[in-house]
Amino acid sequence: MCGSHGCIEAYSSGLALQREAKRLHDEDLLLVEGMTVNNKEQVNAIHLINAARLGNSKAESALHTAGTALGLGIVNILHMINPSLVILSGVLAEHYENPVRQVISQRALLSAQGTKIMMSELEDPALLGAASMVLDYTTRRTY
Repeated sequence: MCGSHGCIEAYSSGLALQREAKRLHDEDLLLVEGMTVNNKEQVNAIHLINAARLGNSKAESALHTAGTALGLGIVNILHMINPSLVILSGVLAEHYENPVRQVISQRALLSAQGTKIMMSELEDPALLGAASMVLDYTTRRTY
């Protein structure tokens, strides 16, 4: 956490959703029928996702808010560097896809609205990205 206000991480990260899940749980607003939380485990983002899947409107709203925040950040990136493709990845990608598309269609410049949005099918894209950076660094030649 950077400690600032309004950052995408403050709304859309796993830690942000964990805080929201804990808040809802502490207010007895997280659990729905068919869902339990073991007293020994810490409430986390997965609990929030499960609650949303089971129809908890508060959890659905939290995920939508997080996806909207991510969408706003992506719109800013579209306007700055104009990529042709945005790839969402990770556990939260499927929950963020629709809000991100909605924000782009509502707020992006017309020239950026055609940007392709897709979800990664890779199991661990961050690890692959880190590995590619190591390979790039180690194979550079300096004369």
